[in-house]
Amino acid sequence: MKPPNPGHVELPVPADASRLPPGRLPTGKLLLALSVVTRFSTVLLLCCLAMWTEYLNLKVGYNHPRLVELSSGRAMRLFYEASEWFFGLLGDPLVTAQSNAGMTWSIRILGVPFTNPVALSSMLVAEGGAPLGFIVGAVVPLATALLLGRVFCSYVCPASLLFFTIGRVRRALGPYLYFPDVHVGRGAAWGVLLGGLALAAVYGHGVWTLILPYFAMGQTIFHGIALGVLSVSVASLLLFVSLDLFVGYRFTCRNLCPTGRLLGAVGRRPLVSVRRQSERCVDRCTSCADVCPFEVDPKADETRDCSLCGACLVICPTQCLSVGRG
Repeated sequence: MKPPNPGHVELPVPADASRLPPGRLPTGKLLLALSVVTRFSTVLLLCCLAMWTEYLNLKVGYNHPRLVELSSGRAMRLFYEASEWFFGLLGDPLVTAQSNAGMTWSIRILGVPFTNPVALSSMLVAEGGAPLGFIVGAVVPLATALLLGRVFCSYVCPASLLFFTIGRVRRALGPYLYFPDVHVGRGAAWGVLLGGLALAAVYGHGVWTLILPYFAMGQTIFHGIALGVLSVSVASLLLFVSLDLFVGYRFTCRNLCPTGRLLGAVGRRPLVSVRRQSERCVDRCTSCADVCPFEVDPKADETRDCSLCGACLVICPTQCLSVGRG
């Protein structure tokens, strides 16, 4: 008979745990699944944007499926016709394709601009101003952060999907290999932001392709698909992956990414956040804080840096956490 584990602590579960409001636990699982789907969709969008660059070249150069096939083959003709059909649903194919372009730095979707707040900061510092459309494009990300907090990291950022996977690999190998878990505090990301702005003012905005993980990933995807070459940004991306695997769990997202830190500060008191029923919460339990990818402690009713990923809702043994108005 296996002896009891002296370090194991049984957590008291409220007697009414079976009468929880319906949907609480599935909500957490739904949010986790949704975060994976939306970030994977962002990766697919970046791939499509890179391929649509080739469509624009074919559209301007040939403007006919038969000519495209003669110059580039049958497969490229099928791609051209599919793109022509898709953009035709939204208006003039050429105009629509040109209005849906960009990278994670600044992007237009159906003509609506979306600007990375770090990109806007870089423009203001390095050039003393920015075009009106570039400024307007930052409204949606900042308003989203005010409303929902740091959700960009769990639902939009393509690089965080990669780091999410690396985190799962670390935990799967944890029983067999030793992985340190280094913490450097919030100040490191602010330092990266200020250092990046200083470098951008001297060397130009291209330095961000090496500093911002999602920009490095987008640049790598674009160069690989649209140009058929390996971007120098892949070296930066490999560095971030190594840090996440060998230095600390979600190290890049927690400690280095300036965009996440900036959006976390903007949305430190979001209108919608994780709420805790204190009467159901068990004092000795730290499951929610332990599982949080951004080191938020729901037990202390913290909201800063919360990305609404749903991990804490899933793991909470008493299901005392929910998402609602803050």
